Amino acid sequence: MSARLIMNDRPVSVDRNARLRDAAALILKHKFRNLPVIDELGRYLGVISSNRLLRIILPKAATMDPPLERLEFVHDTLDDLRERWKDAQDRPVTEFLDSDVQTVAPDTSLDETLLTLYHNRTSLPVVDKETRRLVGIVSHWSVGNAVVGPMENQS
Repeated sequence: MSARLIMNDRPVSVDRNARLRDAAALILKHKFRNLPVIDELGRYLGVISSNRLLRIILPKAATMDPPLERLEFVHDTLDDLRERWKDAQDRPVTEFLDSDVQTVAPDTSLDETLLTLYHNRTSLPVVDKETRRLVGIVSHWSVGNAVVGPMENQS
C-alpha cells in the first residue's frame, strides 16, 4: 500500500515558462492551496502557493523580515491591492517558486504519506525518484475520496 493508491494521477500543473497570472488563474479555478510547476520534460520544480500570491498583494511592511504583526496604520483600498497584483502578474512563475515543499514518491508507504500530509497541511506532489517527473498529487480531497468515497454516492 503506497501513495499510488490515494494520489490523483492527473495533477493540474503549470509550466515553468508560464506567467504568474496563469498560475493564479488555475489556483483560483480549482481552489488549490498550491500548484506544481514543471519543466518541459514534466520534471517537478516546486510549487506556486496561494500564500505566495497573498504575499504579493500585501503591503511591504507585512512581509519585511521580521514582519510586522499588525497593520492598523495601513489603509489599503482594493485598488491598491489590484495595483500590486498588476505589477506582478506578468512575471515568470519561477520568480515565486517554492522548491522546499515536501514531496513523496509513488512507492512511499500509505501511512508515511498520510503522516507527511498531516504535518504539511497542504497537498503533496508525488515525484518519481529517478526521473523527478511529477506523477501525481496527494491532497486531503484525494484521501477523503479514497477512504470515504465521493459524497454523491453517500446516502
